Amino acid sequence: MRSWLPLVIVVMLISLGLWFTESPPEQLMGKRPTQQEHNKAADLIIRGARTRHYNIEGTLAYKVDAERVTFFQFARRDRADLTEPRMMFYQGEDSHWRTESRTGVAFNNGQRVVLQGDVSIKELPEPGITLRTPRIEIRPREEFAETDKVVTITDGPNHTTGTGLRADLKQDNVEILSDVESRYELR
Repeated sequence: MRSWLPLVIVVMLISLGLWFTESPPEQLMGKRPTQQEHNKAADLIIRGARTRHYNIEGTLAYKVDAERVTFFQFARRDRADLTEPRMMFYQGEDSHWRTESRTGVAFNNGQRVVLQGDVSIKELPEPGITLRTPRIEIRPREEFAETDKVVTITDGPNHTTGTGLRADLKQDNVEILSDVESRYELR
């Protein structure tokens, strides 16, 4: 019994030393992070994320893929920062609209998604119209998109630009709100 006592004490001292070196000083002093510090920490990071969302009938409504998703959970809401997000909207079994951008932020479990950086929305099957803007807000469940930024719509050789846009992707209804200029090529 006596021969085990020194070994147990040594193991406990080593464990205690490792705990002190691995623990942040704030924890050792009994300090808790402030709410602001706590809110900065991500709750979950996913690389190569792929999500599928279904409608009430059980058919695929839209899917979201991203190179990286960083999820934050707050007291009253959540936020997911998206890197290189791609969204695909379906009508029946066919893909109908595809969005791409450099970054995005999804709020409240994806009810509202803000895409930023070279945003493109393409009508499928190609060739269809293509919308381009620096920033757009999408409500995926409603298949509705809007922006107050400059938008360019191309349809083959035809181009339309304007400021602000409302798009009902379900009904294929796109409305440019102001400063509309169009250039059409006759064939």
